[in-house]
Amino acid sequence: MATLKTANGHGRYFDDAAKQDVISYIMDESKTPSRFIGGVKVDADDIAGSMAAISERYGKSSGVQLRHFIISFSPGEVKNMDTVNEIAKEAVLFLGREYQTVYAVHEDMDHPHIHIVTNSVSYVDGHRYYGTRKEFKSFMGALSCIMRRHGIASLTYSSNK
Repeated sequence: MATLKTANGHGRYFDDAAKQDVISYIMDESKTPSRFIGGVKVDADDIAGSMAAISERYGKSSGVQLRHFIISFSPGEVKNMDTVNEIAKEAVLFLGREYQTVYAVHEDMDHPHIHIVTNSVSYVDGHRYYGTRKEFKSFMGALSCIMRRHGIASLTYSSNK
């Protein structure tokens, strides 16, 4: 069964290095041998820098710097890694309508999983993604539709608490 997790926890991702640290982790070549990675509205050569520039432009360089989501699949749940990559692309396009967003498909475990990192400051108008119930339900609904299109019947949420 596919599961969505949020990696944001109390006191996480506030420091100046948060964007670079998390992006370096998710893009690690040892975890992404097929290099299924991508993004929306970021400079591919300086993802963290381009996200920081948006935060600075809107005067929101303090507070939570990013949102980090993980979508995990059970072993054998998806047909192939191309399908996982397609799911990742579609999820990023949903968030990317307002926020700089990147993803990486990790293949370093017995189950594939997608890491998605979103700048907490919108490139459209500078509003923040707070992870409110409304924002979460919207994202979860979009992900559920994406999953069904790819033959995955259900998506559950696993709290990070």
